[in-house]
Amino acid sequence: MRTRILSTSFLLWAVSLLGPAPLQSQEERLFHELGVFGISATSENVELPTANGYGFAAFWEFGGPFMARLSYHRVSDDTEKEGIVCDQYSQRINCRSEITANSMRLAGLRGSLLLTISPWDRLQLSAGGGLSFNQISGESVGKDSGRQADLLAPNAGVIGYGALITAAAAPAKTFPLRVFGGFGLHWVGFDTCSANDPPQYDPFCGRESFQEVEFGLSYAF
Repeated sequence: MRTRILSTSFLLWAVSLLGPAPLQSQEERLFHELGVFGISATSENVELPTANGYGFAAFWEFGGPFMARLSYHRVSDDTEKEGIVCDQYSQRINCRSEITANSMRLAGLRGSLLLTISPWDRLQLSAGGGLSFNQISGESVGKDSGRQADLLAPNAGVIGYGALITAAAAPAKTFPLRVFGGFGLHWVGFDTCSANDPPQYDPFCGRESFQEVEFGLSYAF
């Protein structure tokens, strides 16, 4: 539900950008661009070691070489490992080890401020960073029993921050479609740490870093 709210909010914001375009004769005009991209991410988190997903973004230029970017990112990963499955977790009753199937999703909005340069007419390079608001969700179940496995995950949004470098190229000067790719580092501060005795399985305790590669297409209005 939270992911749907974040996605809807982004779409409303993006649609608001597509207002009446300034006249071509104006010396300065706001530059609008929308893009979609695929994501491949790696991390040391045992539940999201090689996550893949997608995203979409809105861009606009202001103040000379600066560009703002608002984006929605969603990555997911499926893993299997030996875990703990109980009939009841508080108090713990009839617990045993079992191979568990785990499916995790990390999604959220990111806002970034980028510095851009154009060394060639149809090539744009940018670098910068910003903040993110994220939601982690997923499930872990025993493969034999089908019961929910022992897993502690955040039940609220978590704040992160990141850095990003991108390159965008226009295949033709008169056509507004551009191909872009980027590399980013994203740090998320998970603070869901088990206080139980014995502790629950809590893979989202502490700060995690994600290395992300994105590749997509954008359209300039």
